[in-house]
Amino acid sequence: MTTQVTLKIKGEDGQVTKVQHEVEEINLFQFEEVMKSVKDIFTEVQGDEALKTMFSDLFDGTADAEDEEVKQRIDERFIQNAIGSFETLAVHMPTKAFKLLSVLSGIELKTLQQQKVNDVFDIYDAVVEENDLQKLFNRAKKSLAATKVKLAFMKKVKQVTESVSVKL
Repeated sequence: MTTQVTLKIKGEDGQVTKVQHEVEEINLFQFEEVMKSVKDIFTEVQGDEALKTMFSDLFDGTADAEDEEVKQRIDERFIQNAIGSFETLAVHMPTKAFKLLSVLSGIELKTLQQQKVNDVFDIYDAVVEENDLQKLFNRAKKSLAATKVKLAFMKKVKQVTESVSVKL
């Protein structure tokens, strides 16, 4: 299954051409590029204390708090941290976010950046519809964890083998 989005591309003559683009489930190359983009974003977040706190508040579940007073304090802190990290958010994150969406959608970055904001949200929705990203990342983490266990086991076997051969 694929989801189609309409891209509007303005030519040098000023004419707008509408092109249908199919957003599909990501392939291995896209996954590799996604991982690089996500790493860049996390590196940026880790380097800005206000941004780190803001993302921590956003993703640690406190946003689901039942107490209205707690929600209000969280919202106020979120806004303070957003203001404190405005430069990072306004200058660095949009570029990284658009690059990530470009990779996930298979749309060239330059073309993506020329789209209207509502159309970009349609593209984002299509990417989410076509890819269960949480499932994909969990699957990658599971496979990588299994690989680490196997490599640790192989290292132990090698150490035991070397120690037995030294004794002989």
